[in-house]
Amino acid sequence: MTNDPKLDYRRRVRIGRILGMAIVLAAVTTGAWVWQINFRHPRTNDAMIRADIVGIAPEVSGRIVRLHVRDNQFVRKGELLYVIDPRPYQAKLDRAKAELMLAEQEVESLRASKSSAVSAVARLEHQHAAALAEIKRIAADDDYLEQYLEQLEPLAAKQYVTGDQLRQARARYSASRAALADAKAKALSVGSAVSEAESDSRRAQSLIAQVGDVNARVEAARATVTAAELELEYCEVRAPFDAYVTNLNTREGEYAKAGGQLFALVDDRHWYAVANYKETYLQSIRPGQEADVFLVGYPGKRFRGVVTGIAWANAPDNVKQQGGLPEVQRTLNWVVLASRFPVRIEILDRDPERPLRMGMTAFVTVLDRTLPIPDDSAASADGDRQHD
Repeated sequence: MTNDPKLDYRRRVRIGRILGMAIVLAAVTTGAWVWQINFRHPRTNDAMIRADIVGIAPEVSGRIVRLHVRDNQFVRKGELLYVIDPRPYQAKLDRAKAELMLAEQEVESLRASKSSAVSAVARLEHQHAAALAEIKRIAADDDYLEQYLEQLEPLAAKQYVTGDQLRQARARYSASRAALADAKAKALSVGSAVSEAESDSRRAQSLIAQVGDVNARVEAARATVTAAELELEYCEVRAPFDAYVTNLNTREGEYAKAGGQLFALVDDRHWYAVANYKETYLQSIRPGQEADVFLVGYPGKRFRGVVTGIAWANAPDNVKQQGGLPEVQRTLNWVVLASRFPVRIEILDRDPERPLRMGMTAFVTVLDRTLPIPDDSAASADGDRQHD
């Protein structure tokens, strides 16, 4: 065995080169493997636990007389939260019911008036028809008496008839003319009475305000009663779903204004991890993929989740809107930073010993397995798929 220093040096150089190449090859292989894993199972530590928040505000104004919850309390769906003084709204409902009774009575009275007016119109029309018939009868007699008088006058000049007969004929004709004028006057009067009765009938019909089987007066009064009943019902504010009370800073005696938020409810039905992923990873994320969620507050505890949606918009941080034109900064970035988009992941596994709280820091890894999306989140996920 030779101890030539040159040979030992060459051997060490060769071994060093081989080791260096092996290290570089291992680093490249490891990097490619990690890169593939990152794109197959994208992960991020920029995530936070979220839940839906609903502000609780009364529908009516009034003073709070009973408060049944305290801050951070858990409430069930339908549980009474607080009560607004119902007395003014009860009085309003009583007044609306009384007005409904009055409206119904007024309508019945108007209907009776209309029936009476219709009967009067029918009676007067009959009288008018009789008056017209009487005019025709008297007119016929009048024509006959006129012709008879015309025949007697030449005969009286020749003394073929007596003067008494002539005077009697003239008297009968004059009486017929007077009766005809009186009949015409009566017919005109009855006709005016018919027109007035018809006008009264139409007025009564309009006051009734009836359209088919629906009476406008009564329906308006009923609508007022329904609105008053709703306002009285709104005096009791109940939980719309299972939730946690938060930001409660009021007590009995506070005057609540309609639409003014008193506190908020944290919806306990659905909890999410909102993970901000770089845009380079979005092509590997789809709604329906399973995800692992780990929380800083619960080390070692894995929460199973499913991707329900990916945000479609992200406000740029280097563009400002001035009027109708965007204002873009004149900068040149030598290092381009990828934008991040929120990915919503609904947590499927719940642990009563480890309750979820909004704002908890999370680590999220999206897997390449698929899971069924909960019904409440299916609509948004379908929208994502249609645009993919």
